[in-house]
Amino acid sequence: MSDFDDLVSAERRRLDQQAAARAASESTRRYGELPEWQQVVARIRELLAASARHLRDAGVPSVPVLEMGKVNQRLELWGMVLAGRVSIIDRRWPLGPFALNAEGVAYPMGRKEPLIPPYPLSESPPLNKKLRKARLRTGLAPDQEVMWTGGGSPLRDPLPIDPATGVETGRVGCFGRGADGTPLLLAGNPGVGEPLESFLAKEVARRTAGNGAR
Repeated sequence: MSDFDDLVSAERRRLDQQAAARAASESTRRYGELPEWQQVVARIRELLAASARHLRDAGVPSVPVLEMGKVNQRLELWGMVLAGRVSIIDRRWPLGPFALNAEGVAYPMGRKEPLIPPYPLSESPPLNKKLRKARLRTGLAPDQEVMWTGGGSPLRDPLPIDPATGVETGRVGCFGRGADGTPLLLAGNPGVGEPLESFLAKEVARRTAGNGAR
């Protein structure tokens, strides 16, 4: 081998050693952070469950989450006017950037709109009539605010509140971990935000105040 070949081989060994050292350091970091994130996630779940219990016991109205079923495309091809069945799949309380259901599970926050909006649901009058009927069959009032799944909406899946996700990304959904291990409601970057406990205390107190809860 020439001197140049020796230099290339030596450089390759150096790069491989650096890569192995970085991998070992990252593995150590993740192993060390996992217990911390497990504690933070446990506290987040505890706070969310307690908030849901307060809201539920106080009878605070939640927002229905709706989903429209698919229609029979073959019948549509035959010229029939169809509207999918509308179902209530959940009810959630909007709390800032997330929504909480009665079991204390946090979901992404969706856009709220009336069950029957002021604009036509379809440009086709027959289909518009079918769509209105499908929505009203839920038993909800026309002006009831609702959230919808479908159309690429992530409302069906809960936020990924998992310790492994926290180790990988520095956040779990819209929640994070402060320098002292305090659960945070993130304003943007990981590690920057408002303490989740104080945020939930204010929101729950505000919402239950009008329902006679203490």
